[in-house]
Formats: sequence, structure tokens, C-alpha cells
Amino acid sequence: MRNGEECKHCSECNAPMAKDDVSKLSPAQLKLLQYVDVLDGPDRVKALKWVHDIAIYESTEPLCDAEKEALYQIKVLWQLIEDTLQ
Repeated sequence: MRNGEECKHCSECNAPMAKDDVSKLSPAQLKLLQYVDVLDGPDRVKALKWVHDIAIYESTEPLCDAEKEALYQIKVLWQLIEDTLQ
């Protein structure tokens, strides 16, 4: 903390936050953070990886571009969750 300023803490996980962090998030982003907390985050990552891998490696059907993009977005989401948890 700089200059003796106190930082705010997340109401869900008590993690320290900068003063402006909450005001910059939309209600949807805040709701997403409630779903991805420290306790459930690893399970969410594992589930997203399984969905991704099943769609790619277990399916015999070719994927269209929209499906490939959706699977890529799933990968981005689990990577963001992993980064947030570290």
C-alpha cells in the first residue's frame, strides 16, 4: 500500500483490490468473479479442459469455423481463470 492508503477487499474472497477495480467491472463481470473463486476455480478449469478435449479428440465429426472459435474461447477462458488463481 502506498502512502498509508488502505486498499479495499473483494466481498467474495477477501482479496485486496485497488480502489477503482470494482467500479470498472460490469455487473456481468462481477457475477463471473463470484463463480470463479479460489475454491471452485480449479474445478472449473478442469471442466473446461475436458469439454475442449472431448470436442476435439473424441469427436469424429469435422468442426466448422464457429465451433473452432468456440473451443478456442473455452481455452482462453480456462487460461484466464488459471492466471487469476495464481
